[in-house]
Amino acid sequence: MAGRDRSRGLVLPAVVVAALVLGGGVLASMFRQGARETAGSAVPVGPGAPAAPRQPTLYCEFYNFVGRKPKVGFYFTIAHEGVSPAYEQVFQREGDGAQTDFGTDGASRPEWAFDGSDSPATLRSPDQAIQINLYGYKPVAGTTWFEAGLRSVQYLNLDGKCRRSAA
Repeated sequence: MAGRDRSRGLVLPAVVVAALVLGGGVLASMFRQGARETAGSAVPVGPGAPAAPRQPTLYCEFYNFVGRKPKVGFYFTIAHEGVSPAYEQVFQREGDGAQTDFGTDGASRPEWAFDGSDSPATLRSPDQAIQINLYGYKPVAGTTWFEAGLRSVQYLNLDGKCRRSAA
């Protein structure tokens, strides 16, 4: 009996440790997701910092053909929504972690052409080398993920998803 009591005493701490490890993994995943979604939209905070209004954003992520690992991501701010919205590219992140930021040196950000009259709606890079197909995109919708497709010579045809965030 003493041996059986001792093993029961070890099971409870093992279950608690396993729950803590699992919970920590979930929290870390949520943190990474939140950081990815809010990257580039930080507003300066502190004494004397102007309170800038937040713009709606669009983040699109495309995957390689093998393990659904992100290959490239594009992050846009959406200015003057309505008849002719402007999608300004904030950054482009490669699957290896390399990131190109736009507009940080005072230069204007590249503005992608949006065409909502087609089905699917499309975003085209200023040089027309990259096209993002936005399946089921609703510019005034909430923050749900929807299907997207990347068409380019550099990245080939990749499947992915996009998410629009409200201001």
